[in-house]
Amino acid sequence: MRSKGSPERTGETGPVALGKLVAELAAKAKEPYDLATRSNGSRRLAEDAGMSVWAVRRMLRGETLPKPENIGGLARALGVDEDLLLDTAGYRNRTDRVNIANQAVVSIADPPSPEAIADSLGITHSFVRKMLISSIKEAVRLQREADQHEDGGPGETAVAR
Repeated sequence: MRSKGSPERTGETGPVALGKLVAELAAKAKEPYDLATRSNGSRRLAEDAGMSVWAVRRMLRGETLPKPENIGGLARALGVDEDLLLDTAGYRNRTDRVNIANQAVVSIADPPSPEAIADSLGITHSFVRKMLISSIKEAVRLQREADQHEDGGPGETAVAR
């Protein structure tokens, strides 16, 4: 069952959702694009977006998605943020961006513990978790050892004991 309303509000993604959204945005643009049959609106949108008329018409019908490199031009032509078009097309997931934005900033002055790193990566299997934590601890130990040696420059390798 298809949800009603703008794809932006319903969270729909893909060619059909993008076609509907672009049609809505084209009608509301600063200089609206008349996409009615036999009008020059789709031709003008194609020119403004740097796309072919054929590609714009197929996109508006929900048959295809524009190439990712055309999203920026399309966003500029419509006067919207390209993230909206990328998300609606399904090239990116809106919730992934939100989750990344909400992650804590890691400071090198106060680095996370190996356990905290395992937690942040979602490593819960006990064996895998132990291996990851021990590998991180060993890497930190080797780095500190290399830092203490004057000849432990970038080209040098530390040897485990």
